[in-house]
Amino acid sequence: MLVIHNAHRTGVVTVFDGLRLRFGTDYAGVGTLFSAYVLGYGIAQSIVGLVGDRFSAKRLLVTGLAASALFSALFAGTASYGAALAARFLLGATGALLYTPAMKLGIVLFKPEERGRVLGVLQAGAGIGSSGAMILVPALAGLVGLSGAFLSLSLLTAVTLVAAASVLPGEPGIASSSHAHGEPARLTRRGDFWQLLAASLIGMLAMYGILTWLPTYLTADFGYTEVWAGTVASLANLTLLVAAPIVGWAADLPRGRIMVVTGGSLLAVLVFGLLALSPWMPFVVAATLLSGVSLSATTAPFMLLAGERFGAGQTARVVGLMATAGQLGATLAGSVFGFVLERGGGFQAVWLACGAFALVRLVLLLDLIRRDRRRPRASDAAA
Repeated sequence: MLVIHNAHRTGVVTVFDGLRLRFGTDYAGVGTLFSAYVLGYGIAQSIVGLVGDRFSAKRLLVTGLAASALFSALFAGTASYGAALAARFLLGATGALLYTPAMKLGIVLFKPEERGRVLGVLQAGAGIGSSGAMILVPALAGLVGLSGAFLSLSLLTAVTLVAAASVLPGEPGIASSSHAHGEPARLTRRGDFWQLLAASLIGMLAMYGILTWLPTYLTADFGYTEVWAGTVASLANLTLLVAAPIVGWAADLPRGRIMVVTGGSLLAVLVFGLLALSPWMPFVVAATLLSGVSLSATTAPFMLLAGERFGAGQTARVVGLMATAGQLGATLAGSVFGFVLERGGGFQAVWLACGAFALVRLVLLLDLIRRDRRRPRASDAAA
């Protein structure tokens, strides 16, 4: 599911020039095609999170795959920029029907001691989808044209739909209880919920600072071509892909959830320290590689930590809201750090600002550990 979601999300970024010619627009226009997916996903994610515990995760996944196949085919076939923009927005909205239910199934279908590894595999799938689409879409576009390349994603989604409908199990019926439906007010009265929500937003704001601005940093300050800058930046996806199963295994150790997430947050502070310390290429490469490890430790394990903490009937709601907060942070990274770049006198100011946000996330998590040690919770037994 996450392969499909991330393939649709990033499939356009390596063919911006072709899309610009196809739709007769400028680079801002084709960039908006990417942003439309992010906007649709962010809006729908909060809705899916709020209602996801009332419906079967399998049903939501099958619905999301069917809608994704339809809207990706519409995007592949249209020559109208307005229709393409609408299709990308709706495609992003259907992505929310893939992410949260998939995470929910990974949590409720498996034993606590297996969940970290399961979500690690799911996260690796996200890396495969992103990297695969960035390689295969331009390659297919050279063979069968842009329409054929994007139609191939629609066909892949349709095949996945058939497989999901056939083999995916349903989750236990605990999430549909009336008690679970009356929990939102109780959830929002818990301080640790807001603490984790803030950590999700601030952490993704920091990490997407490097993902968004690293290629520009390499071209502006090091004179790299866009191809080489993209190649170096893609190292983060590579280490995320490799590290995801390993951190998943570590998350299954006693107290592993919180330790992995906190360790990944500490690593993020180190990443931005390396970038801010010196504009030396070995430091940049090391920071890029470590950023992928940090992301792997603070994405799926974070969702697992939050999804287990507040009870089985809250899983989809909590995961959806945490993902929405993280998506908001990721969306803000472009404008927030663009402003810092303009006002702060260079990329070192951007990395320092990212490091400050990463440090705030680390402090929030360390405070959570401190409070849990003073007041143990039964819900943390699996963490």
